[in-house]
Amino acid sequence: MHKLKKIFFYFQYNLIRRIRILFNIDQKTLIDGQELVLPPGHLLTLYDYLYPKYDKFLPKLVDNINENMSIIDIGANVGDTLVRLIASNSKLNYYSIEADEYYFKYLKKNKEKIKLNTQTKIKVIKELVGLNLIGYLRGASGGTKSLVESSNGLKTKKLDEIILEHNIENIALIKVDVDGYDYNVLLSGMNQIQKYKPVLFFEYMSLNESGYVDLINKLNEIGYKNWAVLNNYGTIIFENKSYVDILNLIKSETKNNIILDIYCKWTK
Repeated sequence: MHKLKKIFFYFQYNLIRRIRILFNIDQKTLIDGQELVLPPGHLLTLYDYLYPKYDKFLPKLVDNINENMSIIDIGANVGDTLVRLIASNSKLNYYSIEADEYYFKYLKKNKEKIKLNTQTKIKVIKELVGLNLIGYLRGASGGTKSLVESSNGLKTKKLDEIILEHNIENIALIKVDVDGYDYNVLLSGMNQIQKYKPVLFFEYMSLNESGYVDLINKLNEIGYKNWAVLNNYGTIIFENKSYVDILNLIKSETKNNIILDIYCKWTK
């Protein structure tokens, strides 16, 4: 019976999704009581239904952060993570950064909807963040786009530069989700990371293993000693581990093309 219900759900979901894409009908969904507008083919609603733990770890990290501290969300997409974070702590300053024009349009729209219900300080920034990369963003209708390096196209701006340009201070947490170049984004912000020592939460994709190894080693050198790993659906694989455990996991899974979420915290 359960199997039949699942088959029926997939059939119904895919049918409705195709109709939305065909007629360019936006989705509307509720996240923590806040209405969010999504592109026609965006798969967030499917992920939320299938994986109850999806994107639930990160909001817990802001629960006890002091008022007026800053949170930076890089690869903000349409603002779904922003909504969850604000639901956990609305007294922080949020900076949502998205490079893609299409998703940035929805991010701006959702920011205005959020502002109707809260006095939270939110700033949206359209930038491709990184260290000396040039390329274009490619993706499908499912909800993500990734950078394809090219000799022309968008140029990255260092996270250090963006933080200074927008006067972002008292940074408590940086979240990055840019489909494979998260290591590059964080390496472009090492001066400010070393200054503020924020909690870091970023995605790992095995197509750039050496870049991630370099990042993890550098973070360890400046004092990031507490590490945790989640799978791409929000389930914790292990926590309270050292950077060596993270490196060993990465090396053991290199050939499996896995996607992981990595959390790390600076310790004295």
